[in-house]
Amino acid sequence: MKRVIKISKSFKEAEEWDIEQAMSMTPEERLDIVQYLRERYYKMRKEDRKGLQRVYKIIKRKKG
Repeated sequence: MKRVIKISKSFKEAEEWDIEQAMSMTPEERLDIVQYLRERYYKMRKEDRKGLQRVYKIIKRKKG
């Protein structure tokens, strides 16, 4: 992932540029960025998590 610095005159211009950059990437590149940000977040919080957290819900069915 290469880093690019863009100086914008307004928040709207910066947001438009961000969207253009995101749309020019492949889905794999966008997923790589998400994974990179997840790893940085967990490292910053000093947590060690592998994979995505899963939530399970057990539902009992009523008979009859």
